[in-house]
Amino acid sequence: MDANQTKFHLLLGKADWAGSLEDDRAFGNQTLDEIWAQETKLASPPNAQKSSFYWNSGDDEISLQKRLFQFIAAKSDNPPKLENRRGAARDRYGNWYWIDETNLKIRVLSVGSNRVSDFYPVKTDDCQAEIFGGFRAVAGAPLSIDTPLRGLCVTVDHYLVVGTLEPAGLLVFDLFATGEPRRILWNSAIEFAPFDIAARHCGGAFVLDRQNRRYWTLDRYFNLFENSKSAANEVGFDVFQSVNPDDEQRFSNTTAPTNFAAGFALPLNDPIAIEALPDDTVLILDHQPEEKFAVIYRYDGERQLDQLQTETFKFLVEENQREDFKLIGYDLAFVAAEAEKQTLDRIYLASATGNQTYAFNLLCGELVDADSPPQADGLRHIRLEPVAEYLPMRLFGGKGLVAAENAVYYDFGERWLKLIEQRRPRFALGGTLLTRSFDGREPNCVWHRLLVDGCIPPETSVEAWSRTAETKEDLQLATWQREPAFYLRNNGSEIPFAETKKKSIGNSSSDGTGTWELLLQRAKGRWLQLKLVFTGNGQKSPSLQALRIYYPRFSYLKNYLPAIYREDEMSAFFLERFLANLEGFYTSIEDRIAAAQMLFDVRSAPAETLEWLASWFGVVLDPAWDESKRRLFIRHALDFFQYRGTLRGLRTALRLALDSCADERIFESTGNRRQLEHIRIVEKYLTRRVFDEIVFNPDELTVPQNKNEATRWRPEQGSGALHALYQEFLIARAKSPEEKQSIANQTIKFPLSPPQDADEFSNWQQFTLQELGFVPSNAARTERLRWQAYLAAHHSGYFADTGLPRDLPTDETRRGDWHQFIQTTIDERESWTRKTWQDFLARRYQRVGKLNEIYATHWISFDEISLFDELPAATVQLGDWYQFESVVLASHRTAHRFTVFVPLPLDVASAEKQRERMGLVERIVNLEKPAHTVFDVKFYWNLFRIGEARLEMDTLLGLGGRDPQLNPNFVLGQSYVGESSLGTLETISDRAAFGRKTLPL
Repeated sequence: MDANQTKFHLLLGKADWAGSLEDDRAFGNQTLDEIWAQETKLASPPNAQKSSFYWNSGDDEISLQKRLFQFIAAKSDNPPKLENRRGAARDRYGNWYWIDETNLKIRVLSVGSNRVSDFYPVKTDDCQAEIFGGFRAVAGAPLSIDTPLRGLCVTVDHYLVVGTLEPAGLLVFDLFATGEPRRILWNSAIEFAPFDIAARHCGGAFVLDRQNRRYWTLDRYFNLFENSKSAANEVGFDVFQSVNPDDEQRFSNTTAPTNFAAGFALPLNDPIAIEALPDDTVLILDHQPEEKFAVIYRYDGERQLDQLQTETFKFLVEENQREDFKLIGYDLAFVAAEAEKQTLDRIYLASATGNQTYAFNLLCGELVDADSPPQADGLRHIRLEPVAEYLPMRLFGGKGLVAAENAVYYDFGERWLKLIEQRRPRFALGGTLLTRSFDGREPNCVWHRLLVDGCIPPETSVEAWSRTAETKEDLQLATWQREPAFYLRNNGSEIPFAETKKKSIGNSSSDGTGTWELLLQRAKGRWLQLKLVFTGNGQKSPSLQALRIYYPRFSYLKNYLPAIYREDEMSAFFLERFLANLEGFYTSIEDRIAAAQMLFDVRSAPAETLEWLASWFGVVLDPAWDESKRRLFIRHALDFFQYRGTLRGLRTALRLALDSCADERIFESTGNRRQLEHIRIVEKYLTRRVFDEIVFNPDELTVPQNKNEATRWRPEQGSGALHALYQEFLIARAKSPEEKQSIANQTIKFPLSPPQDADEFSNWQQFTLQELGFVPSNAARTERLRWQAYLAAHHSGYFADTGLPRDLPTDETRRGDWHQFIQTTIDERESWTRKTWQDFLARRYQRVGKLNEIYATHWISFDEISLFDELPAATVQLGDWYQFESVVLASHRTAHRFTVFVPLPLDVASAEKQRERMGLVERIVNLEKPAHTVFDVKFYWNLFRIGEARLEMDTLLGLGGRDPQLNPNFVLGQSYVGESSLGTLETISDRAAFGRKTLPL
């Protein structure tokens, strides 16, 4: 109800509109729902009357029934002949293949050069002509084919399959490879004459034998499918035979009862076309030129599932043309539905005249008939719904219709043109609709106004008639009264903050789109019924989406003016209607004020107010986000800002930007399910000892850890044990017995600083990783060299053997030198390591006196303590050094650093899309990360991996290496040979391109 407590009845959606009656004597008292249901019945009468109204599911609106624009062929036109349908197909990269007029060659239109040439066979002389890139034919190519060809298709595995007549069989070309085709011959005892071939959606092909009226099913390995029952096997021979009698390779055998002939028998008049459906059933077009309408049969093996009539198309033709209308089929093509565009499966039927193609929506399941039960194996019945789209063909050559990439193509000479709808809208001229009865809930109810949302284009109209009564039974006897004409509201819908309907042809009021309104004149009574008269001009039709009728009228005359203004009946009637204009203006404003609270709730706020709502948080929404993602972010904005700068917040921001289906789970706490997140953030400090990151980034680890941590050297064993282990390690690594003996006779200590010699350094590094688990810092060695250089610069003498002081020097001069040195050290890395060591000792011992007592030293403060440049002998000092090097320094080196691992979907496999995705991730992380951190971004394949196979929701199950998604177009300098293919030639107009024109060789 509105601000004045005025309520309204609503018609919205198919269920409400379908409850209306069509005012036509041919239908009696049938509702639109009953009429439309009869049209969708599988066994509907062929001559059933078609409703004048049509429900557009895409826009959820009712309009006049669509009519088909017909191409009237000239008497001199020559229709295509079935002999011209030798076979044609297109591969996944855009190359076209067909059998030429001689039936002895396969021709190809190459997408790269846009040239037509012989695909097979290829003469050697022709290959020496002008060819791009200098490619030549493979040696030993045949000069001719000794058998007529008929039927051709390209399978989903990228094989070209061509039928042969004498001898009967197939040629199978591997389009990913070169060389001779694989030849498959049918056994001569089985009659086989291929006419049409269709690729199965699961791999393999269906082969139609027109002459013998049967079809065959081949699996993806071109073996006879198990259900293809053949009686020939009972007499002891194979369905297939090898090309070479000496060849021992045999194809699959099948067994069958004796009452089955070879293949699947088709009890039809003349089957001329076969098409595969996604459920592995087939559609077969039966050629009956003596009939007016083609019939399409659906088969599952030998079982006939449906008989699809095309006669229903005549109801889309103008009434004066229906008697002469014919639809004789020539070829058919199937195009699967597109989920993104919310389309339906379609069948395209080329007419025998060769001038026009007719489209049918293929409906299945409940869309066909809710009363029809499924088959025993779960297969549902299907039916054809005619679509009033004008699809002309110009100079159709008759090679056939080819479906490729959700489109249909037909041949034009040696070129292939896309079948495109030409906008020639046609509609029924008119129709009358009777709504259901509306209850005003009170006696003598004064009905207020009528509003409809939709489009009433110029030269069309919608007339409104009403009748009222005090009882529902008397309503049928009441007289219809015509109401005023609708007018288009200039301020949109009266519903507060309602979205404005947008049409594809424009959003201006000149096309009649918007909310139309009229003020009811003498509609007074408890019950009311409306009659809507639709009138079109044949090319345009009104279309209504919603209807609202308000009641009872809030009278400004009764509520705001004295009674004297109501004394004269005629004057009061005029004044009542005059003030209703002001009421409609002010009520709309009052409704928006009363409904202002909906602007503050993201669930009800209109889409155009979301930017304003987000500005309350100081946020500018990403223009690339759709409406659902915007609402999701605003609803969880507080959660997002609460975790900003944390791992959870960073992961949430990335998923908001990258997930194609963002939902509430993005903001949920993952808890122990962190390993299931497809966006992985690895903090570097977690990899200081356990190399978790090797799972994602193997190049981070240079030397493997070969020793168990439990068997490594520990500080409790003392420095002597480490020295002994190091000497044993060097002995084991020695290359000769003399070298081993030399090392054994020496007293070797493990150095904290790496040796300068390359071989010695390699041994030292491997030993440290094996026994310590880390590589000691080189800071002590560098600081010792600087200390020696300092002494040499300030004192005379040789200080090469002077190490860093283990205790505060007792000599006054040397003590001053040390104080001066530690205050003037300019190397930040070494001074940082010493400062970190001093802080570590300060936190552990709190007081320098306690440290001196344990270390037996005399340091005055922690700031004077030096690094160990040699392995300390005392166990306590050894333990502090070990913990500092293995834990503290390792944590500091990796602190505030992290790596973001982002999955690489197949739709961003190209280098350009990878760079775009990488840039997006980097921008998001820069905005959301803590200011003091450093990061890098890396991709990883979120699919099967050798050694780490994960079977999850994001696992790809496809066609293996032949899957088209794994072979993107090749880009020079960005792609790799072996995982890309040559893409479509693009027109280059702003620069010269070498090799794009024919050049003499």
